[in-house]
Amino acid sequence: MFSKLLIKLIDQAIIPAVVLLSARIISMVTLAMYLEIPFELTKKGFIFEDPAQFTTVNSYSLLIMSVVLGLSLAFFLIRAHIFHDTHITPKLTATLFSVRMQSLIQNSLDLYTKGAIWISYAYLMTMLTGALAIYAYIYSWIFYVTLAISVVSTLFFIWDIENEVRPSKDDGYDHNVTFLEVDTEQI
Repeated sequence: MFSKLLIKLIDQAIIPAVVLLSARIISMVTLAMYLEIPFELTKKGFIFEDPAQFTTVNSYSLLIMSVVLGLSLAFFLIRAHIFHDTHITPKLTATLFSVRMQSLIQNSLDLYTKGAIWISYAYLMTMLTGALAIYAYIYSWIFYVTLAISVVSTLFFIWDIENEVRPSKDDGYDHNVTFLEVDTEQI
């Protein structure tokens, strides 16, 4: 009924969601305790007495969540650029196998599904921080930080995709010949 790709996307989206949600909850509690801001945790969520204190905790909590997202995206992009099975160097491959870390080598399907998920979360978070900034629930510069993380990571992700689909110079084909061009001297 469901395609294998859709099931794989749903399965791989769970861990990033748990990581980001955990970062948000832990950072809210830690910041409120560090700043000695009284709060109450009810069925409705976190309750703060002062709206200014709520804005402070909410802003810095989303900043920490953005940093976690940025670090996760950076880790993913480094793996995509260095450990992608289509453009990893033979020397690095041999080194990884010798130290039994060959699991770092990723194929295109795994990389691009994980990339789509992380980039989706980045833009979802950008929209969330944008809406919160419009209504002054967070400091507006948090939105710009999240937007910058999203745009920069998207550019690096597109760069990796372009490296994947760009033909290499040593693939054995003459790239100056068009598709239907025939060499008449050999006939």
